[in-house]
Amino acid sequence: MNLELTSVLTQSFSILLAVIFIFGTLLLWPKLYRKGLVNLGVRFLVLVLTLMLSIVSLGISVNKSQGFYSSWSDLFGQTVDFKTTAITNLNLTRIDNSFIKQAKPIGVDLYLVKDVITGKDSQVSNVVYLILPATAIDKIKAGQNLDPKNYQVTEFLTGFPSQPEMWLKSLKVEQEISTFNSAHAKQIIGVIPQINIAGNYDLECMNLSNSQLDAETWLTQDMHTYVNTRLGLPDSRWMVIGVSTGAWCASMFSMKHPDLYLGAVSIAGYYRPALPLKDPISLQNAMIAKYDVGKMEATLTSVVPIYMVASRGDIYSYRETTRFLVKSHPMLNINYIEIATGGHNPKVWKSSILPGLEWLSSF
Repeated sequence: MNLELTSVLTQSFSILLAVIFIFGTLLLWPKLYRKGLVNLGVRFLVLVLTLMLSIVSLGISVNKSQGFYSSWSDLFGQTVDFKTTAITNLNLTRIDNSFIKQAKPIGVDLYLVKDVITGKDSQVSNVVYLILPATAIDKIKAGQNLDPKNYQVTEFLTGFPSQPEMWLKSLKVEQEISTFNSAHAKQIIGVIPQINIAGNYDLECMNLSNSQLDAETWLTQDMHTYVNTRLGLPDSRWMVIGVSTGAWCASMFSMKHPDLYLGAVSIAGYYRPALPLKDPISLQNAMIAKYDVGKMEATLTSVVPIYMVASRGDIYSYRETTRFLVKSHPMLNINYIEIATGGHNPKVWKSSILPGLEWLSSF
């Protein structure tokens, strides 16, 4: 019996159990009702258990659709040791036919492959997904090199605590990429890395100074090295798109690493580090100073384009975005799109993906 957190069986079983307890409680309530403290305690426990099962089934269903946690160990904060299965940088080779056999068809003329690697510079071991157009698959099968003039590598960053699969399960990004690729000679190759490499600890895509894993290095230098090695593409400036925390990461990367990224699409994001309040104040202040985007902007020698989206119904993102926009940004080309209604969720974000990629690809 497969009772993994994201399996259909787990979702169905949890819903069935909750329904049984709800209707069972209603039908048997007259028999349960008796005078006395002991009986009162029993009825109370039955109600609490029924409520808990209902909440659990709802949580499992929401998690399955949104991709917050990929497994039970992930949910309970147990960091998976990828070291035993990761391909180290020294052993990383060009994609060949044997690797392509693992590719799963998605969208229209797209294929998805999964890697578990160890980053060259960060030494982080974790998951990376590649979305490859059919044209790239055909070239690889034929043993031919990919022409960088035909492809625009694009990095997709989730929020916290979401998993890379969120782009596929909730945002259906393969539909947007298929539509984009059908209209452009330069097709998107998608890179979807795990940004939450420290389990339930939010790194905000930064290299912290408290012995945590180097998220920034993993997501920037290591991803470029990985794609260049795996696909044989020379280093290039990527598009980067993120939602929620991933939007902060995307915009920050485009300003801090203009040599690696040509610009960003920031959907429902914010523009300063937002470490958990439980972190020491000294660490929070140090990261706010280290990752001050104002200072990053001041060092830019060319204008960086950012497609920025915020919804009025998304209180935190809207507040942070409007605060950022009132400041002067001479080195940023900002195209701001404001959504009238909608909260902080994928249904609101999905409609902004393709327009953002279209706008950014013009630079």
